[in-house]
Amino acid sequence: MPKRTVRLLSGREYFNNWDDFSIFVNRNAESYELTEHHHDFLEMSYVTEGTGYHHTGDEVMAVSAGDLFVIPIGASHVFRPGSTAKDRQLIVYNCLTSMENATKILEMVPGGDELGKLLAFNEIMHYRDRDGEARGWFERLYREYSVERTGRETALYAGMLQLMICIIRIHEAAVKGAPPPAVGMDHVLSMLHGHYSRPFTVEELAGELGIGDRQFQRLFVKHTGLTPIKYLQRIRIQEACRLLRSSHRRIHDISGAVGYTDIAFFNALFKKITGMTPREYRQSHASITSTAAGTED
Repeated sequence: MPKRTVRLLSGREYFNNWDDFSIFVNRNAESYELTEHHHDFLEMSYVTEGTGYHHTGDEVMAVSAGDLFVIPIGASHVFRPGSTAKDRQLIVYNCLTSMENATKILEMVPGGDELGKLLAFNEIMHYRDRDGEARGWFERLYREYSVERTGRETALYAGMLQLMICIIRIHEAAVKGAPPPAVGMDHVLSMLHGHYSRPFTVEELAGELGIGDRQFQRLFVKHTGLTPIKYLQRIRIQEACRLLRSSHRRIHDISGAVGYTDIAFFNALFKKITGMTPREYRQSHASITSTAAGTED
């Protein structure tokens, strides 16, 4: 059997300043061009679209959206798409950092040593991101990395720390056999943010955790500082604000889109939370939606 060729990727190919700021983030459509490789930096990878395979030595694993990997220094691997069709690409976020940089990040904050086990992995670790939290941090890091703006370096360090916290929590849940995030409060909050227009009930949300309504209410307030109803109201009004700023949709349509069929109730709630009526809010952002006035109710 011919000897397998494994290429070394150096962080100096990716980091502008190896000794000072060594963070690199990309969103890559995987192909067959990159050979199997190992590297002298820590890599965290996330499959965000499509299906394909992750090769690690002689092992091959099928991957799909939500697969998360931590690849330590020296571990060889490569992603391969399941199809070469452009509409079925395997899209992967990659977040790279030097071990020295990762150590520095953890030393910058109190309690950072708790995350040190992430740097001590000596084999590739694989997890499933069940509620999309890790995906959110990869997306934020990618946006910050891609655009030069004030606070970029600070934002990248902060995002990297948040991503590391997220991965360690996923790791510990897997190791301890803890209930998956899908039955935890994080999942309940993800449900509310992802499906805010739905008419949720406290009973339904409490059922996600397998606890009683009163216990759920107390736990929810402890996590958010708000009751479930008030929390959902704020999510809906925040989304209404976004639609008022960025679209020309009628206010009545926006009310329905965020879950309120009673326009009078929506208007009153909007003013209570923002201090303005929807019309006043849109007019205050007229520079963004300059033609919106002609389409209002």
